[in-house]
Amino acid sequence: MPSRQTGTPSWAQTYQTTFPSRAAADEMADALAVRGHLLVAIREADHFLHDPSSWWYGKPSLRPDEQGHWDVFSVASGPVPDDDLEWWQAQEDQTVRRLAVRLGGRAGGSGGGNFDQVVQSFARDGLVHELDMATAAPRRLTALNESPARAGEREARAIDDDLPDRSGEAIVLRGISKVDWGALVHAYGPATEVPDLLRGLAANDDRWDDLHNEFVGAVLHQGSTYSASAPALQVLAELANAPGLAPKRRLDLLYILFLAGSSSAQADAYGYGADDHATEVQTTVIGAVDQLLMLWPSVSRAEQRLLLLLAALAAKPLPESDLNDPASRLALAMNRDMQSAEATLRELSTRNEDLIELADSPAPLRSRLVAALERLLWEP
Repeated sequence: MPSRQTGTPSWAQTYQTTFPSRAAADEMADALAVRGHLLVAIREADHFLHDPSSWWYGKPSLRPDEQGHWDVFSVASGPVPDDDLEWWQAQEDQTVRRLAVRLGGRAGGSGGGNFDQVVQSFARDGLVHELDMATAAPRRLTALNESPARAGEREARAIDDDLPDRSGEAIVLRGISKVDWGALVHAYGPATEVPDLLRGLAANDDRWDDLHNEFVGAVLHQGSTYSASAPALQVLAELANAPGLAPKRRLDLLYILFLAGSSSAQADAYGYGADDHATEVQTTVIGAVDQLLMLWPSVSRAEQRLLLLLAALAAKPLPESDLNDPASRLALAMNRDMQSAEATLRELSTRNEDLIELADSPAPLRSRLVAALERLLWEP
């Protein structure tokens, strides 16, 4: 943990913000220096494309829509008000986002790393502020003390998802033959082997883990979607409904369905472009939810938790439940009304730094709530 004193810290955060005018960039740079950012530089967008000594020199722009804009780069480190480092880093992230928006720009997110490595690798081109730690430290503490401390401990999900796993009888899937798989693609090309992957999973034997990983890697590679994704997930939902699946295996499939179905909302919530097939995937998953909810009386609490999240994604009536982990509470609040759900998100964000951006974002509320469910799904 960094010291409250002015000695050399071990960790640093990095920031990039972008503005349509140099005047706004100058104002942002000054504001960051006031907050104790050690290094602050301003460069025109695609600066290194015009530097003959740079590897990027002469290459096509990756930001054609931001030509003539200005980037502000900075490094923040030093003391924080208490030992809750991750919380204070998130508070600084939020403040930088708000400053950027107020000045008519956007924040490109933050990074971080070892203090010495970050400082040594920081490009000095366009440097406008360079503070020593004795100057930066009190500014940093003063700025952070204006933000709220964590309201309480982050809540664990308190649900045992270490479920029984076993092979069982093979399951007959009717949906596979209804799809022209050769006309579709996945991450590695034509989707001709997707039927074999689905039949392999339906065999319900000791190959499950390997086939599960192979399916996700091809059909939903690193969260991406393809023309084969929606048809494959429709068959996967059919498999999830099979009574002969072990609880752990059904939970695997419910995770896949929720994460795939929520990808479009996540893109909307965080402001990045969704994949071409994300909406189709969302529609397919939502269309399967009514049937999946019929599993409710016969499955474990861990499986019920995923069913709650799927119901919230689909805006379907939720079964009565006493599940009380953060994700379940938010899903149940979404079932009551959006005002209640937003209040729950804001309350959770006072303890969970992963939700701060979503609670404060101007993005559509439902998208923010679904993205928050995805974040909370991974709580230990």
